[in-house]
Amino acid sequence: MSGTNVHRRRRVVGLLAAVALVAGACGGGSTDDEGAADSDDVTCPYQALSKATKKVEITIWHTYTALGKRTLESLVNKYNSSQDKVVVKAESQGVGYQELHDKIEQAAPDRSLPALVVPDDTKTRYIADSGMFLPAQACFDADPSAKAIYDDFLPIAKASYTLDGKLWPASFSTYTALIYLNRAHFRAAGLDPDNPPKTIDEMLSAARTIKAAKLPGVTKPMVFAPYSYLLEWWLSGAEQELVNHDNGRGKGYPDKAEFDNEITREILQKLKDAKAEGILDVTQGTDGNADDLLAMATQQSSFLVSSSGAASTVAGVIDGTVRAEDLKEEFGVELPAGLKLDLDIGVGAYPGVKEAGRGQVGGGVWYMTNTVPKEQQAAAWDFMKFLNSEASQLSWAVEGSVAPVGQKIASDPKLNEAWSSTLGGRWLKVAYDVLANIPTDFPGPVIGPYDQIRGAIKKCMDRVLLNDEPIDQPVKDAEAEMTAALRAYNEDVGAN
Repeated sequence: MSGTNVHRRRRVVGLLAAVALVAGACGGGSTDDEGAADSDDVTCPYQALSKATKKVEITIWHTYTALGKRTLESLVNKYNSSQDKVVVKAESQGVGYQELHDKIEQAAPDRSLPALVVPDDTKTRYIADSGMFLPAQACFDADPSAKAIYDDFLPIAKASYTLDGKLWPASFSTYTALIYLNRAHFRAAGLDPDNPPKTIDEMLSAARTIKAAKLPGVTKPMVFAPYSYLLEWWLSGAEQELVNHDNGRGKGYPDKAEFDNEITREILQKLKDAKAEGILDVTQGTDGNADDLLAMATQQSSFLVSSSGAASTVAGVIDGTVRAEDLKEEFGVELPAGLKLDLDIGVGAYPGVKEAGRGQVGGGVWYMTNTVPKEQQAAAWDFMKFLNSEASQLSWAVEGSVAPVGQKIASDPKLNEAWSSTLGGRWLKVAYDVLANIPTDFPGPVIGPYDQIRGAIKKCMDRVLLNDEPIDQPVKDAEAEMTAALRAYNEDVGAN
């Protein structure tokens, strides 16, 4: 991230801190609202919708694409036709979360946010500090009809987005990371595709075995796009803090990065050595670049680690149920003309430092704003209850390439049929099982300047894995940059 962008973001955060001073006067309801209940002095005007004299219109800002976008639009249409109180409009803000984050910041000065926004999993601290959002906990506490929804949420999702005892988002599009592997390559090399690697060491061992097998067309068995979240999740899976103050979840705001540690250095060194050994292909880890997927598609590589978020789309391209154009829309990349994806791809839980299936929750996160009138806040809450219903979650899971956010739906016969009858469904079942079993005692960091933190991690990974620099200085520089970003954020919001 450039110095200009860092200074711009500092000015915006400072502005949000000032906005927060007037948040109570401008939005969020008051204690005498009928049906409102307190959550640390924050009220949820969930009964305001019953007092509305005309249809209440609300808008959602989101970045869903391909299957996810179509599923959201379908659910919005179902909700709008199911009742006569609310009209919901879904507005796409681009194909990447950064575009939406920028749009939220641009709307901050005059509090011109819509009723609902769906940024990514990094914005919880920012959301809580801005003063422009209604914590969903207030509505879950106030509305008796929502208790079952709250109780049914995946434990790791609640743990990840709860600050100081308050759950901030009203729903989640839950993703995790998986290993995607070419089952034919594994079998040909004498490896068991039904028992995928569970650790980084096992991945590199599998890559050596496949390399030694000299399979036709395979150049470097493992392909890796250095996205910062992959390293961050490895650290969380090993219960290594990224920042101090209990990874940002303790008393006081974090003011020092803990990135320069033995585990970070060990992971980077292993990947660097694997590249030098010729068993690891490192591609660009940037939005819109899918060289790692193309390496798998052309069978130059045998496995990779990536998000579960596009599982159904990628699987659909392989089995012919999704057009290549959808893959281009999802990833911003076009498959080579005439490429036939006759592949047998399997998935497994994200291999970790010591074990698989650890890490964090990722994906889109649904926040309700307090910048709109109370009847719109109530309408947003009503739509969120609809979105969290088992019927809607079934649509998300079967049609939208998203793991459900609830626990009871896992036993739904229709969902289990979808999970067993399609390639994408089988992949999503693995993702859901991972999410349902991630321990809640180490859900990952809570950070205000998350964009800067991940930018520093990305810069470090690129220097080590793309530019082949020794790891010492990039790791030290990243920690220093991250610490500076934390302290600047704290100064801007008046923390500590």
